[in-house]
Amino acid sequence: MNATSYRLIAVLFAVGVTLHNLEEAMFLVRWERAHLRWRFNPDPKIYWVVTTLVSVVIWILIVGISARPDRARLQLALSGVALAVAINAVFPHLVMSLVTRSYMPGAGTGMLLNLPLGAWLIHEQLSAHVLVDIWRQAVPYAVCLAVGTFGILFGAHAVVAWKRHA
Repeated sequence: MNATSYRLIAVLFAVGVTLHNLEEAMFLVRWERAHLRWRFNPDPKIYWVVTTLVSVVIWILIVGISARPDRARLQLALSGVALAVAINAVFPHLVMSLVTRSYMPGAGTGMLLNLPLGAWLIHEQLSAHVLVDIWRQAVPYAVCLAVGTFGILFGAHAVVAWKRHA
C-alpha cells in the first residue's frame, strides 16, 4: 500500500465524515421531531457534542496514522470506523429516507461521501494485505464506535430528561 495515497484517502474520508456530522448536527433534530416518535425530546446540544466527538476520534486516528504509518492497529481502528460509517449511510439514513419519504439529514453526505470513501479506505487496506484477518480485527472497532455513539446519545438524553423531572 502506498502510504501517501492511503493517508490522502484517510483524510478525504475524515473530511466526508466531518461534513456528514455537521449536516446531522445542524438538521437532524428538527427532522427527527417531525418524523419520529422518541421517548425523549431530541436535544440539539447533545447531537452537536456527539457528532463532534465522533469527528474528533476520526481525526485523532488520522493524525496517528500520519505520524505512525507503520501502526497496523490504527489502520484497523480506522477501517472499523469506516465500516460503521458506511453502514450508517445505508441504515438508518437511506432506509429512513425511503420509509418516511423525506430526506433524512445525513443521507446525501452518507451515500455520496461516507459510503464510497469508507469502502475505498477499507479496499486500500485489504489490497495491501496489512492483515489477513482484517474483518475479525476491524469489526470490534466498528461495534465500539456504534455502541459508544448511540450509548452516549441516548444516555445523555436520559440524563437531561431525568434532570428536567427532578
